[in-house]
Amino acid sequence: MRSLAPISAKHEQIEIGWGERRTIADLRRTDRRVLRIEVQPSGGVVVFAPSGEPVDAIYERLSRKGAWIFRELDRIAARPLTTPERRLVSGETHLLLGRQYRLSIEQSDDAYVRVEGSRLNISARRVDDQAHCRRLLSAFYTFTARAVFRERLAAVIPPFTRKGLRTPILVVRRMSKRWGSYTPKGRIVLNVDLVRASPLLIDYVICHELAHAFHPNHGKEWHSLLDAVMPDWKSRKDQLEGFLR
Repeated sequence: MRSLAPISAKHEQIEIGWGERRTIADLRRTDRRVLRIEVQPSGGVVVFAPSGEPVDAIYERLSRKGAWIFRELDRIAARPLTTPERRLVSGETHLLLGRQYRLSIEQSDDAYVRVEGSRLNISARRVDDQAHCRRLLSAFYTFTARAVFRERLAAVIPPFTRKGLRTPILVVRRMSKRWGSYTPKGRIVLNVDLVRASPLLIDYVICHELAHAFHPNHGKEWHSLLDAVMPDWKSRKDQLEGFLR
């Protein structure tokens, strides 16, 4: 049964069906010519449709993607529970580039964070000032992410530059619902939290987004390009989805 519930002029909800299964998706009208479907890590579905596209045409295109949409929803439902937020106390573990490090917080007049062997050491003037320690650790992850992402981008971009792509501007910031994006202005945006993953998984996200420079949606052409530059990308995607939760 079709259902379209208005929320605002550019924000509606639409029912997606596949067999006996149903889910409600946000429908957002955009200026783009291509319909795009986004299955979010939270389990929500967002459909970005051209502003002038008739509702019947949207339903027809969604019906062809029903199997993929519910397969992605099942994959998300099967993931492990999200790791609780760290309390920033000595002894707990933190991820960096795919490795677990034991946190050590020490008193010092000089504030810094650094890796020493298997330990991630935070030196702070007050070891009980969690807000200050959290800011130090956040700055360390951001600094490390910028350096690592720049290095990995240079490593994986050659197959794309041979197709005519110019090296995009790299932007590193916190993102609540995705690992990265590629903007129409030619920027690649990466989630700073991705630095907790191994370089192999970081490479996958970068290639995923670079492929969008040529194909904005996840259609056959996008899959073919990613298959060509990274044949094992599906395995890396599965690892990433389970690794950082």
